[in-house]
Amino acid sequence: MKRQAVFFDLYGTLIDIFTDEQDPWVYSALSQYLGYHLVRISPEELKKTYFEEIRLSLNLSNEPHSEVDIYKIFYEIMRRYGQDRPAKSAVIAVSMLYRSLTRRRFGLFSNVSNAVSAIARLYKIAIISDAQWVFTEPEMEMLGLTRFFRTALLSSRFGYKKPDTRLFHTAMSRLWVKPEDSVYIGDNPEKDLVGAKKAGMKFIMFRGGGGPFDFKPDARFSDYSELEGVVKKVLPPD
Repeated sequence: MKRQAVFFDLYGTLIDIFTDEQDPWVYSALSQYLGYHLVRISPEELKKTYFEEIRLSLNLSNEPHSEVDIYKIFYEIMRRYGQDRPAKSAVIAVSMLYRSLTRRRFGLFSNVSNAVSAIARLYKIAIISDAQWVFTEPEMEMLGLTRFFRTALLSSRFGYKKPDTRLFHTAMSRLWVKPEDSVYIGDNPEKDLVGAKKAGMKFIMFRGGGGPFDFKPDARFSDYSELEGVVKKVLPPD
């Protein structure tokens, strides 16, 4: 049985994505769609309420690195402006439409599938990501990642996000591996590097810059064709 694990960040590491949540067109289109669910809210009010609900959710949290659940945000908007008890399927549909309207660039980085497949033959693998389950889970399926990753810890299901070490420790416990036998791959020094190192893991940086931190990456890489060799050096397989 494999006794070592490689954990991956998702957005900015495996998935190349750019979104625009400020575009007024997004809220105009979503406002029209909400009308079909008997939710009546203007584009301007929708945008304002959406960000207000996010701020309220974060302010009410006692977590130092608090996270919101976008599903709950849209549930509250639909409840307030039209439905007493919005159906779960309707809220999910609205959340996924919002995501699709904001996306401007979306896809895997080059060579990701081959690299992850090679790593999975040598190590246990899992995802630890600051992400919204309501659209991240289908996005992983869309991009063919679910077949590799049976374990994915998404911050929106926990109410806190990286660099909170609980995410990292929970992930390691689910795969039954120790910190010294684990490596995390990410692109964000402040969240990924700090969180992984505080959890006792090794860390490999993908295209990320440096930072005024007390921790240094164990290795770096810029293309996924390099990943297998880099991981083997940082965490020699059993």
